[in-house]
Amino acid sequence: MNLKVATGDVLPVDPEENCQYSRFDQLNPAWWRKVERLVAENEGEVFPHVQVFGGGLELPWFNRRLRLEPETFSISFDKGNEPQPTYQDGLVVLALLNYLSENCHLPKPVGLINENHLTGGTTFFRGPHVMASALLARRFAKEGVQLLEAGKNWGGKQVDFGEYALSFTIFPGLDWSIALWEEDEEFCARAQYFFDKNLEQIFQLDVIWALGNVVAAKLLDF
Repeated sequence: MNLKVATGDVLPVDPEENCQYSRFDQLNPAWWRKVERLVAENEGEVFPHVQVFGGGLELPWFNRRLRLEPETFSISFDKGNEPQPTYQDGLVVLALLNYLSENCHLPKPVGLINENHLTGGTTFFRGPHVMASALLARRFAKEGVQLLEAGKNWGGKQVDFGEYALSFTIFPGLDWSIALWEEDEEFCARAQYFFDKNLEQIFQLDVIWALGNVVAAKLLDF
């Protein structure tokens, strides 16, 4: 995956290029220990849509089934021929399981916002932390229909935002949308992420940023 593409004055950075942090065993050890306890102490459904069996834990993820095995620090989709999850997938999944282990359920939706309406968002999502929606605007500047097609592979459904828009159910109760306005004679292409404001209850800003990278990577690698 390569998200490091200049888009005018912004340069989103792809953490997957950082060789120091590329393996699932480098993810937060405390989060892995929580998964290990869940697997050791339970069988069957432990949270809504999250099940433990056979020494591992499974949950839906981008229209797939994702399996975590804490003994080997492995995270994989159930079909071996699928594009496999990245370090950033693992970061977001473990952060989600950490939240569920403390709260059992995701919070109820309260309304759609973008990253600039998150607490501290206008400061954080700048420079190298610009959301990867900028890369999608560049890639699909004149090809909004292709954006829609790319999203279908990951369970994206067309919604009524912008000129072209997709909504993903990343995990039941955790939705993420991307809206695209194609370029024309007056304006450059623009893309914007939308998600529920309750996302900041679940994830810290760096995890939300990583989730934006995950969404972009799946669309760009289609």
